[in-house]
Amino acid sequence: MALAPVQTRLAYYASSKTARAILGQPRSTIDLRETILDGGILLVSTAQGAVGRDVAALVGSSILNLVDGVIREQGSLPPEQRRGALVVVDEMQTMPGVDYESMLSELGKFGANFILATQSLGKLEDLSKTMRDTVLANVGCLAAFQMAGTDARQLVWELGKERVSEDDVTSLDVHQCYVRATVGVERMDAFSMRVLPPEPGDLAVAERIRELAMCYITPETEIGLQDDEMRKLVEKYRQELAELRQGPGQRKQNAGKPPPQPKPQSRRNQRSRRQGQQSAPGPDPEAEGEPDDDDELVNGEQDGEEPGDGWDQDSEAQDGEGEAEE
Repeated sequence: MALAPVQTRLAYYASSKTARAILGQPRSTIDLRETILDGGILLVSTAQGAVGRDVAALVGSSILNLVDGVIREQGSLPPEQRRGALVVVDEMQTMPGVDYESMLSELGKFGANFILATQSLGKLEDLSKTMRDTVLANVGCLAAFQMAGTDARQLVWELGKERVSEDDVTSLDVHQCYVRATVGVERMDAFSMRVLPPEPGDLAVAERIRELAMCYITPETEIGLQDDEMRKLVEKYRQELAELRQGPGQRKQNAGKPPPQPKPQSRRNQRSRRQGQQSAPGPDPEAEGEPDDDDELVNGEQDGEEPGDGWDQDSEAQDGEGEAEE
């Protein structure tokens, strides 16, 4: 199983705050199935200047793959109940990870139509070596605007070399194009056409669209609270996982084990401390490293004796005598 592509995509989600805010929420605010079945309109901005190239490609490819899955679900419905969907993708080569070849060859029978725009056919090879041929084989309506000579050399065969030449395509004016269309089951001859220039935007319409979009937006403060809650759940999961790895016997042993107590000081250290407090200032025989009788009794190894029960009693007795002499 190839895990590298999955890990790369998850890394984009984890490393980008914008991507997590858009696609990393526990509940989606849009329902693609309802949008398609009800004939709604979904606008998705993948402007690279706002969110970056990687995040824009990630969001765009994720939405397209979701659309692919929803349209395929209509395969269980009778043809008369299937709802058509028009998917418009600008700069299609900037969204890797989308199976355009499968979508173009299979989703048409489920009522899907695609408008795919690219500035050069050569960029399609970045997605797949067979992408160019697959797109041209499944195109029902081809519109060719002014382009480079390498692309025109191939498209004149699609438009009809006897009607359109390379010079005709490369010398087109702005808003002019050659079109090869299919009406029903009949393919029409290529013809030239002038498209209408884009109309100036209406600020009132743009503001109304923004107001309607507010109901699909999650506030940033709520996203922050969700992140904090998820961190707590992750920490709890890690603790429970560590307990499971220990095994039931180890968990029971840790649960019944008393908390560690501080290590008691030895009698020798206590006696040395008392002597240091009671004696006058001056050289200390113990500090100079000279052994005394008590050391010999405590160690019990210089005389060749083995430590045992009697050794503890004798050392305590000697300790008591040493304290009385002091």
